[in-house]
Amino acid sequence: MTETIAIFGATGGYGSEITATALDQGYLVRVMVRNPSKLPGEIRRNPNLTVLKGDIISLETIRETVLGADYVINAVGGPVGKPQVFPIGRYAGFVRDLVGIMKETPSVKVFLHESGCLTADPDGTQPLSMKIMGVVLGYCNGIGPNTDEHFMEQQYLESVREDVSFKTICIRPGGLQKGEGGAELVASESPSGLAFGMTDFKDLGVFTVRALKDESLYGKYPYVVKA
Repeated sequence: MTETIAIFGATGGYGSEITATALDQGYLVRVMVRNPSKLPGEIRRNPNLTVLKGDIISLETIRETVLGADYVINAVGGPVGKPQVFPIGRYAGFVRDLVGIMKETPSVKVFLHESGCLTADPDGTQPLSMKIMGVVLGYCNGIGPNTDEHFMEQQYLESVREDVSFKTICIRPGGLQKGEGGAELVASESPSGLAFGMTDFKDLGVFTVRALKDESLYGKYPYVVKA
């Protein structure tokens, strides 16, 4: 039986590549987006894609998107910026709502959530290199609120990990860019190399879909690095 992946954040650079990869691999894909016209035409025309219009506070649409899905991927991001432009708590609230809905959806096997390499482990520990980079980027471009939000999301996922029937994966990639792809990405306990290169959306999309069935990642918060 063909499996279904529900994707949130499918119109972003990363999310669109997840969607394209999942469709290429023969999955049925269901996405919730605010603006369906932002999906690339070749994706919109795929008969295995179902598009629902809504945003992260549209609880009934979120529920409809997740209904019957085997896997759920959250690639929803937010604007990089200081608290004046970043809606603190909104995305963490979405993760809590989404988990609550997945608890009521017995078909869900795995939930994969995208965080970031500058985010500490749920217990607050963090490699010194990432801590220093976070301070620098926080000063230069105001990324602090984004990192704080990711940390709240990770702490919440860790707090419910043993109480849900599905497996969780929280990946922490480095800087992302549009590119041709072609690099192999792997999960790592160390962020080694992330400070000195960018990851193509296309490669991360391939990694993400593959990660859904990698049991070694269940319950983990891996960095995503080039092999």
